[in-house]
Amino acid sequence: MKSLYADLGLLSVTVFWGSTFILSKILLEHMPLTAYLFFRLGIAAFLLAIFAFLRFPRHWNGTVFKHGALLGIILFSSYYLQMWGIQGTSASNAGFITGLSVVLVPIFGYVFYRVKSGLPTWIGAFIAVTGLLFLSGTNPFTWQTGDLKVLSCAIIFAFHIIYTGRFSRQNNVYVLTAVQLLVVAALAFLFYLPEATGLPTLTLSQWGIIFYLAIFGTVFTYLMQTSMQRFTTVARTAIIFSMEPLFAALFAFLIAGEKLTLKGWIGGGLIVLAMIIAELPWQKVSA
Repeated sequence: MKSLYADLGLLSVTVFWGSTFILSKILLEHMPLTAYLFFRLGIAAFLLAIFAFLRFPRHWNGTVFKHGALLGIILFSSYYLQMWGIQGTSASNAGFITGLSVVLVPIFGYVFYRVKSGLPTWIGAFIAVTGLLFLSGTNPFTWQTGDLKVLSCAIIFAFHIIYTGRFSRQNNVYVLTAVQLLVVAALAFLFYLPEATGLPTLTLSQWGIIFYLAIFGTVFTYLMQTSMQRFTTVARTAIIFSMEPLFAALFAFLIAGEKLTLKGWIGGGLIVLAMIIAELPWQKVSA
């Protein structure tokens, strides 16, 4: 039962992450990328760090700092490589290649840590990647320099999922997530500092979007991920996260009127099928 609740919790993460794409696109029309990252991640880190320090003062120790710092560096690196790479490739290519972490997680989990995944997970992972291929409409045989950079992002994010699964069992999840976001915010500030000229000129509604992205798109999502990965496998986590492009397409339609093609709907259906296969009752959950 805990595994089911964990999978539902991780699914909620993909819903909120899916909503961030179109909202981020709207904001980036009015502010530089470095400013966007700093304010979104800075607000998120500040709010969660204050709560975690007041609520769990005794859980701030060397181990959680070490684990949180590693997760933060990995997460920021994946953000940076994805943003850098997307400038040299199409958005559809970037979406599909980032989704390759669905397959990379069980592969890396086995190669580096001998974590075995059941047959349903492997079948679901490859169906999910096929779904991402249809959803993005990309041609995987046409690789550009940007594609290789985004591939590096997918590799790094796969390790983020793996290490989150390991570290979340050893630390207070609130403190671990707070430390992780503090490190990401600090790195974002270093990149923003050379361009800093004061507060961005934004409307009240645009600042509202930033706070939504900070609280629901960042604090909630990474806190939920860190909490729920204690009760499921990293491979199943990766498969569930493959739902993110589907929700991104849904919110893009609801907010901006963007529509999925027939191939997109086929891809979305395959991703849902992958999740169902991964949840088969004969799937064995391992650490």
